[in-house]
Amino acid sequence: MPANSTDSAVLAAAPLFEGFTPAELQTVSRYMDTQRVPRGQVFIWEGQTHRCLFVLMEGRAVVTKVVRGEVESVLARLEQGAHFGELSLIDNRPAAGNVTAETDCRVVKIPWDRLQQLQHEDPALFGKLAWSMLQDLTRKLRVTNRKVQEAVLWGLDAFAME
Repeated sequence: MPANSTDSAVLAAAPLFEGFTPAELQTVSRYMDTQRVPRGQVFIWEGQTHRCLFVLMEGRAVVTKVVRGEVESVLARLEQGAHFGELSLIDNRPAAGNVTAETDCRVVKIPWDRLQQLQHEDPALFGKLAWSMLQDLTRKLRVTNRKVQEAVLWGLDAFAME
């Protein structure tokens, strides 16, 4: 559970919780646990299932994907207020990438069982949170689509194809 008014302010400013009232944020925060993660530690390993939604309260993290062997590509850099882990949380499949602390970090997390508890105890608030995750996933998909288009165009240009 977020420990202080600073944490409440971070959650209120987080895109995931945009439009949530202070009372709704307080309710959601009752389902959260706090975790400290030292610089260099991996929050989420690609290929492992974790079923947990994370919100970065302090620090910076990086999302990477193994491309070949030990070569990784940076997919995103995460700052305070960013959330991650929603893919495995939703579909119960292995993580699509690694998330590693670039600095000492503190996160709040909502494990799957607590999210189910929220769904049972406050279905409207659960629906609002689920809708917010869905909206963010569509935003991320659009960004990915643009990056794929740019990569394809770069490839066509590199081979002088039109």
